[in-house]
Amino acid sequence: MMNHFHLKAASVVAALLAAAMTVLGIGLLATPANAADIPGARISISTTSAVTQQWDQVDLTCEWSVPDNSKPGDTFSLQLPAELRWFGSSTFDLNNKTGQTVATAVANPQGLVVFTLTDFVATHPLNVGGACNFTTQYAVQPGAGGSTQLNFYVGSTVVRVPVAVNGPCTVNCDPAGPTSVGKAMWWSDPAQTELESIFYMPAMTSRTNDVVITDTPAAGMAIDCSRVTPRVGKNLNADGKVSEPYDDAQYPATVDCSPQKVTVSWKGLPKGEHVELFVVTPVTDASLDVYQNNGTVSIQGRESIVGAQTRRTNAGGSGDGTAAPTPTPTPSTATPTPAPSTATPTSTPSTSTPTPTPSTATPAPSTMAAVAVTTKQPSAQAPAPTVSGQLASTGAQGPGVLLVAAGLLAVGSLLAYAGARRARRRSH
Repeated sequence: MMNHFHLKAASVVAALLAAAMTVLGIGLLATPANAADIPGARISISTTSAVTQQWDQVDLTCEWSVPDNSKPGDTFSLQLPAELRWFGSSTFDLNNKTGQTVATAVANPQGLVVFTLTDFVATHPLNVGGACNFTTQYAVQPGAGGSTQLNFYVGSTVVRVPVAVNGPCTVNCDPAGPTSVGKAMWWSDPAQTELESIFYMPAMTSRTNDVVITDTPAAGMAIDCSRVTPRVGKNLNADGKVSEPYDDAQYPATVDCSPQKVTVSWKGLPKGEHVELFVVTPVTDASLDVYQNNGTVSIQGRESIVGAQTRRTNAGGSGDGTAAPTPTPTPSTATPTPAPSTATPTSTPSTSTPTPTPSTATPAPSTMAAVAVTTKQPSAQAPAPTVSGQLASTGAQGPGVLLVAAGLLAVGSLLAYAGARRARRRSH
């Protein structure tokens, strides 16, 4: 009885294992191929920008291509050098002239740009490539001048790009400060979600001076009143801006601020004092390409209108491909098999010794020989294209799993049969 129980249990376990392996094998067979990195992708990069100081803008252009027969979902990447940080839109499309997207690109904060091919390459697998353009910022202090080499990484390939560097000032470099009233504005973050402005003016010339600055940003941005920074002082740094020690406590500013307008005023500033005002304006409408910020500067009642405009920097590019030619079938050269004659020969009675009439029909060739000839005829279709790059996983291990499952099922059945026979013998 105990042996019968063991045989029955073993057969049940084997059957369950076989079922599980069968389901697993079917699942693996149904698993789609995974996207692959494209080792043969190529990107060439160039720039005409020159840098003078940290955070200068560097505009770059590129040409890209991938091997023929790359697949939708396959990717290739571009890593910025440590000297640059991505600046502007972090996603963009590479479209052809009719607006079809050939590839998409996504840049992360670490400067890695990943390009992904779309379904377009399934129908246009040849000569896939195009151009791209994007903007970066020089994230470190530049060298002494001349040129510096930036190393971009495309997969495992290094692309070296020279960039001109304007060295620091060495002659007549004492900062004189602004010579006129003005305003400047720039993006304060790589994602371009907020802008920063500076109002500047020459040093005070009168014995005592009253100054009033107003800032009224246009639609698409609003003033952050917690980041309005007035600044007063006698010293300037190498960039011509007010530097420490500041005189803010000695000559405090009066600030009246709302998201649409800020007014900052000083009274009784002495001759030789420099005045600046920094204003941060977060973007409220990210769909705009251009942002405008206007204001006024009044010194001793003389008012000047100032303004600044900043454009959004956008990455973009193009792409295209060529459809694979349709193979032209070659007519078969196999000799057709003539149908055997069904006519019944008619004999003519004769009193003389009959002379057999030779048959004029051509003997029918063997149909087996015709099949063999046809089988050996080379195909007229074009040879299958060779896929370059890393092959994707296709789940080809599925049939092996099914064979194992079938074996386990057979073992389980034999064990069940043996258990049943042993039970019958014991019952007799």
